[in-house]
Amino acid sequence: MPDLYQLIEGLNAEQRQAVTTTEGPVLILAGPGSGKTRVITFRIAYLIDHKRAHPWNILAVTFTNKAAREMRERLETLVGPAAKELHVGTFHSICARVLRGEMENMDAGRTRSFTILDDDEQLTLTKTALRDLNLDDKRFQPRTMHNAISRAKNELLTAPEFAASVNKYFDEIVARVYTRYDELLRAQNAVDFDDLILLTHRDWQTDPDALRRAQGRYHYLHVDEFQDCNRAQYELVRLLALGLP
Repeated sequence: MPDLYQLIEGLNAEQRQAVTTTEGPVLILAGPGSGKTRVITFRIAYLIDHKRAHPWNILAVTFTNKAAREMRERLETLVGPAAKELHVGTFHSICARVLRGEMENMDAGRTRSFTILDDDEQLTLTKTALRDLNLDDKRFQPRTMHNAISRAKNELLTAPEFAASVNKYFDEIVARVYTRYDELLRAQNAVDFDDLILLTHRDWQTDPDALRRAQGRYHYLHVDEFQDCNRAQYELVRLLALGLP
């Protein structure tokens, strides 16, 4: 393995400060290709090597599977077998793992063996919801309906909450489709990608014990490309980092 401290010495002053500041929040602001992800991997390696942090207490979240894979490969080079014990993944994969452990304690209408629908399956289910409601899919196009449902979920709104908030005709239609779509998901013991974040946030928000379990597991939280977070992702990170108000 390469000498970590020699690598850290090769960083500029701001990067070294980000790597070696291990308590409290750290925000890395820099342009594309300037080494932000490298700083995160060095910081994780520094936590393990210098601070003696347990790898299984470190979480690193990315936006794509490719980015997660590349980060894990970099960490394997830096910390060796310990990298296998790190929690590295996308928002969706991390939340799926959380829900597998928590779903039986939640009132979410699913079991821990839930399936995750891909984009095509989600669109097919949206078409079924439209058909069940006798809505014309030429006038209310399935892709448009599903995108509207996705936006609602990314604002952390469940179907009943969204239905209670609407006052426009189009949104009222979306609320009906969202409600039926959610019923179909539950009947199939399934979730979509947006549900993974929505349900995890709802679990942590409403069950202090579930949040404590997560915080007991993840002592150090890293988010790559944090500026790309939508509201649901941001609130999830905020809740994990700061706890309930």
